[in-house]
Amino acid sequence: MTQKQIERKALKVSCVVNFFMFGAGFWAFAETNIQALFLDCFFSLIAFSSCLSALTISKISGKKTANYPGGLYFLEPLFAVFKSLLTLGLSAFSVIGTAKTAWKYFCCGIGEPLVIGPVIPYAVIMVILCLGLGFFNKGQNRRTNDTSTILAAEAKGNFVDGVLSLGVGISALLLKRIDIGGSLGFLHHIGDFFITVILVLLSVKEPAVMLASSFRELTGGVLADRKLEGQILELLEKNLRDVLLWQNCEIYKVGMHIRIYIYLSSGADYKNVQTAKENLRHAICAVCENAEFIFCQ
Repeated sequence: MTQKQIERKALKVSCVVNFFMFGAGFWAFAETNIQALFLDCFFSLIAFSSCLSALTISKISGKKTANYPGGLYFLEPLFAVFKSLLTLGLSAFSVIGTAKTAWKYFCCGIGEPLVIGPVIPYAVIMVILCLGLGFFNKGQNRRTNDTSTILAAEAKGNFVDGVLSLGVGISALLLKRIDIGGSLGFLHHIGDFFITVILVLLSVKEPAVMLASSFRELTGGVLADRKLEGQILELLEKNLRDVLLWQNCEIYKVGMHIRIYIYLSSGADYKNVQTAKENLRHAICAVCENAEFIFCQ
């Protein structure tokens, strides 16, 4: 099974699971009107929609066109950038919405207590599904030697969704132990705000890291993955040592496509370049199926 086939198979599984989680989240939010559940539900909707988009991108990213003779691999990090921005924007929107609710309660005494009845069983199911799917996508990405930007983005999104669900469940358990008529009873009215803020703070790192990584790919930055870089350098050293004299290389990754610039030493015999390319082409398949080598002076 090729790396692209592994990627598409994992995305199909993600589509099915995310659609189920969105339906469950929408039901829980409709029953409770808890903003944190809206955030959780919308994350699942984003995940489902992005899976459908990712499937299309995965199929066409390798195609070459007149305008993009090197392929459409840039669509993969572009997808990850948009997904990360959407996740961060939704998080900010939820914090602002719950902050307004808390402000109304403190200033005007307006507010309804949270309905937490169905929250706990919902949270348990969602945590199991989200974390399970996250580990599944992470494992499938490992099968592609961590070259799939799309699966990396999906896995991080799954883990964020799992953290949100876990936080909602723990918060619901704590609220059930608080007397609404006691000194902490106000939390039944504005606890949604504190829950949402804490969850956003816990989960904001993943989409931010993915945004930076994908933007680096999209704008032509050198490879940031040190593990993958080490594997490629080891292959170069092993397969070029007795064929060509080389002094340095630059590695660029855009989606699942890797471009490697190899700078030859002044005493290199250029007659051996084609032999070196063939050796590398066979060896690199274990690391990346879509690699391009460019030899430079």
